[in-house]
Amino acid sequence: MSGGGPEADEPFPPVPEEPRHPSGPAAGEPPDDSAELSAGDVVPGGFGWARVAGRVVPLAATGVALYLLMPQLLAVFSAFPRLRAFQPLWYPAMVLLEVASFACVWQLQRIAISGLSWPLSVTSQLVSNSISRIVPGGIAVGGAVQFRMLNRGGCDPAAAGFALTATSMVTTGVVFGLPLVVLPVIFFGQPAPAGLTTIATTGGLAFALLAVVGVVLARSDATVRLLARAVAWLARLTRRSVPADLPDVLVARRRDVIRSLGRRWPAAVLTAAGKWGLDYLALLAALAGAGQHPRVSLVLLAYVAANVLAMIPITPGGLGFVEAGLTGTLALAGVPAAAAAVSTLAYRLVSFWLPLAAGAPAWVAYRVRYR
Repeated sequence: MSGGGPEADEPFPPVPEEPRHPSGPAAGEPPDDSAELSAGDVVPGGFGWARVAGRVVPLAATGVALYLLMPQLLAVFSAFPRLRAFQPLWYPAMVLLEVASFACVWQLQRIAISGLSWPLSVTSQLVSNSISRIVPGGIAVGGAVQFRMLNRGGCDPAAAGFALTATSMVTTGVVFGLPLVVLPVIFFGQPAPAGLTTIATTGGLAFALLAVVGVVLARSDATVRLLARAVAWLARLTRRSVPADLPDVLVARRRDVIRSLGRRWPAAVLTAAGKWGLDYLALLAALAGAGQHPRVSLVLLAYVAANVLAMIPITPGGLGFVEAGLTGTLALAGVPAAAAAVSTLAYRLVSFWLPLAAGAPAWVAYRVRYR
């Protein structure tokens, strides 16, 4: 025996290699990845069926929704001429309130992600917010963009993912918990219209459900591992690679996030409450600018309903749903239809369109700082 290799004892001569097919890649050239795709995976134009469906279906749903909501949108945007009667001193107040509301979001991210700098928190959130208000189903897309920006900025990807999930659950839980503040007033004090009472009850139930989900994710390693396996399965469907130890990584990072929030959970909850409270005050300022001063408890319920509608991932940023829902619920709160349209328009100009315009400068600042 020589060399210790199995070929040293092989009694037969080596089998010659089969000639390469003329259509295959030449020697030294990389293989053609497209050859691995079957004919059923692509359409004649070369696009994957899943990719085409992922583009067409959301756009079609958005188009149908905007078509159905077009009367409400036109009713709101037709109030532009009436903005001349809007008291102009309320505009800077609304802008300051919205800036403070966004600052609460940036601080909440810094609480959840240890070592996150202000520039990275501000720029990544503004870009994510803008994308989520442009693309149909943009909440998921915006979250993915912010995740990549945080990762490129030096944040641990697993920790950033769990931190973003935790902050989203905290902020969503707070907005669903806001009706609980109003329920005692409704049941033991001044009654509210049936529609707003339903909103308050539904918000309380949603808050309880989110609380249960949050406790399960915080305490159950098995649930986190099951979530990791679901993520890996989805990644395989989209032909993306995931680390084999993803369940262990997610469990470890979940513990890190809980440890970080555990010491500062009162600050996290107060910051999330500040985000919604300041935004709610901006809506009250819009109503005051239109000369309306309805019951603040009923306006709070209308505000909660509008933000729940904004979570519907059909139109970008809930466009159309929020305008229709807010004008309708403000009318239930006793605001005249014309004033409700003007207030909704002024509020959305400051809370939706102005932050949307801030996304491009934030992206430029991010690219300059994190090249």
